[in-house]
Amino acid sequence: MNTKAEQKKQALAARRALSAEERKAHSAAICERLLTLAELRTAGTILSYRAMPDEADPAALERVLPARFVYPRCLGGGVMEARQPTGPWKPGLFGIEEPDPACSVLVRPEEIDAVLVPCVAFDESGGRLGHGAGYYDRYLARCPRAARICLAFKAQRLDRVVTEAHDLPMDWIVTEKESIKP
Repeated sequence: MNTKAEQKKQALAARRALSAEERKAHSAAICERLLTLAELRTAGTILSYRAMPDEADPAALERVLPARFVYPRCLGGGVMEARQPTGPWKPGLFGIEEPDPACSVLVRPEEIDAVLVPCVAFDESGGRLGHGAGYYDRYLARCPRAARICLAFKAQRLDRVVTEAHDLPMDWIVTEKESIKP
């Protein structure tokens, strides 16, 4: 079995091998599939994310779902919070746009009904490999009623993701080709 580092390298290469046009088309297909999930259609508050250029992008959902959308803000040391933006965004610790704390409202984890989770790699059993800092796993553990929905391109699928005890399984994995309920 590969190590997490080897799996990450393999999956990132597969994700980056997709053209910008393919990623855009696949992201649109993923968003269409997401709209079929009852957990998302009925969610009052959804923790989404701003996609990096090579990630599955859920941005289209905000235009079609009536839910309140909140976004992560990484505080360092693996600590993340959710914020509802009310004004401009700014680059966060990892260069990803985050709600500016001066122009956003802090949202408690207990208020979140669904979390859209980015990933580096996934497997059919709900295993997810992130970038390695543990922000999502720590935060998801604090969201007792939230559906955990991983967004990925089919190219990121591995036979078995190396997981550790603190890695939380996903409730759904949604790609451009299928919705997997482990």
